[in-house]
Amino acid sequence: CHTMQFADTLVIFDTGSGMTDLGDELMKPYLMPGKTMADVEFFMSQYFAKGLEAGKIGLALINEGILGKRNGLKVYVVHSHLHGDHLYGLQAFKPIFLPTTEIHFISATHDDMNSVEVLKNMVFAHPVFPVKWDWLASKRTHQLVHPGEWFEIPCSIGGPIKVFCLPMNHPNQAYGFRFVWGGKTIAITMDHEHGHDHDRHILELWNGADIVVTEAQYSNHQYANCKGFGHISEDAVGEHARDAQPGRVITTHHDPGSDFGTVRDIARTIERISGVRTEFACQGTWF
Repeated sequence: CHTMQFADTLVIFDTGSGMTDLGDELMKPYLMPGKTMADVEFFMSQYFAKGLEAGKIGLALINEGILGKRNGLKVYVVHSHLHGDHLYGLQAFKPIFLPTTEIHFISATHDDMNSVEVLKNMVFAHPVFPVKWDWLASKRTHQLVHPGEWFEIPCSIGGPIKVFCLPMNHPNQAYGFRFVWGGKTIAITMDHEHGHDHDRHILELWNGADIVVTEAQYSNHQYANCKGFGHISEDAVGEHARDAQPGRVITTHHDPGSDFGTVRDIARTIERISGVRTEFACQGTWF
């Protein structure tokens, strides 16, 4: 889960476990005076324990005086691909239950399905989750995008955000994205493996970007046992960064088996190979 703030426009990239903390943070401005997220949690647990209608919980929070009636949240959600670790955090994103929230989903196709089709049929669906997609109180739309074609995300300050995506080498299809706004460029490439024709897509997305946010899951040692899994090695990230010369590289999607030292050393290896400043992301990090 990565968030980008373009003036008054908030873009969320992928919806993994970070959506829990992000949702809580985004709800704070809508709490009534004296109320906390603990009050929201308690009310929701009591509400569901009574078996009340899930689709009305957002309105119930407002009627109970926990949330205000002020204008709600508007966000854009971009999905790189639809594997569970990039998707299921949306179930814990509290604003999606509120009638004052607008969420505009953006995705390409993955095995002939878009993100909303998967969310409706596999994430917010019985028996995977008790609240069905159609019961959610938020207002939700979807925009289908196509690789290599520019599209825009509205922004009332500084003009629209210009975006395009390209395919990555990853099972069931993943895409990397390039965002351009205010004279700055951010490239985000989540799950992808090197050594494929799509390497040129990585270079195209990264080329001269101010910031690159990329998966860098494996050390060279780890990759030796995981070739073909769809994730990149530290050396390959370093070589791509050396060729594309972005302003800065942020590594993410760390392997669950990696300790702090491994994550740190991967970033150092990338920086040494590329000559590009490299940092690693962790929960709550701001760049």
